[in-house]
Amino acid sequence: MTAARFSVTAFAAAMIATASIVGVAPAPAFAKTVDIAVIVNNVPITNDDIQKRRNLLRLMGTSGNLNEKAREAMIDQALKQSEIALRSMSVTQPEVDEAFANFANSNGMSVSQMSNILNQAGVGVDHFKFYIAVSMSWGQLLRARYGGNSLLPEDQFIAQLEAAEKEGKKPETTEYLLKRIVFVVPEKERGSLLAKRKREAESARSKFPGCDQAISFAATMNDVTVLDYGRFLEPQLPGEWKDAVSKAKGDTTSVQTTPYGAEFLAICERKTTSDDYAARLVLSEQENSAEEDRDSESERYMEELKSKAQIVTPGKS
Repeated sequence: MTAARFSVTAFAAAMIATASIVGVAPAPAFAKTVDIAVIVNNVPITNDDIQKRRNLLRLMGTSGNLNEKAREAMIDQALKQSEIALRSMSVTQPEVDEAFANFANSNGMSVSQMSNILNQAGVGVDHFKFYIAVSMSWGQLLRARYGGNSLLPEDQFIAQLEAAEKEGKKPETTEYLLKRIVFVVPEKERGSLLAKRKREAESARSKFPGCDQAISFAATMNDVTVLDYGRFLEPQLPGEWKDAVSKAKGDTTSVQTTPYGAEFLAICERKTTSDDYAARLVLSEQENSAEEDRDSESERYMEELKSKAQIVTPGKS
């Protein structure tokens, strides 16, 4: 599987690249506090978290009231974090590490140089990596929820759905629950080991006992990882796996080589669905005319999460 990509604005990249040349003034040497500033759905956000995010925003060239913007950014991040965990859509640590290294390299820096800049700026590597992880996972969740293209506008969808229903052809699609079975190949051994690991994956695939026993099955082999890949409607399937999943006749897909080694997907559940959301996805895919608009989709999703959230500021009634 191709790793999810993470990027910030070109202006932010330029700011970080400039920082590597001129240096960044370290954060003031005040004593750190870990007072809880706000609690979002039982997830505590500390003053230290907000200070680090303020420093990151400053490094990225953000203007305005950075204290307030940092607080709001951390609240949004906590909401996303909870939803990502609920939907089991988190990216893996290797994907985050790769994104961090790629981001450094794209700005002409080594990982060590990027780490030094973040530490000097009072951000820290861990804070930035968690920011990357949530950003990547949120993008993955948006793709799962809204598919590759934007959904049809409500009025257009209703008109097309009514026309389809009059003809007795309400759109339907297949819903999948998937796990990734990864035969890990270290990058330095890829040339010598990948072909062997692919053969091992092919052999294991033919003996796969089903999702309920996936972890115990993987434990009988060397360097095999089982990852929950999540629930997808067919139009939402990641492009690199879409054909393999939709054409699979049993409970596993064909084996593919990826940056992590040799992999196949286990199909834990497969069922037909024709609810309105599924119909809208199918019709949107058929229309294939709406331009992708992840920002508006993200805003709608966040408004929905905030309307249901419990956001508490300690000490305030």
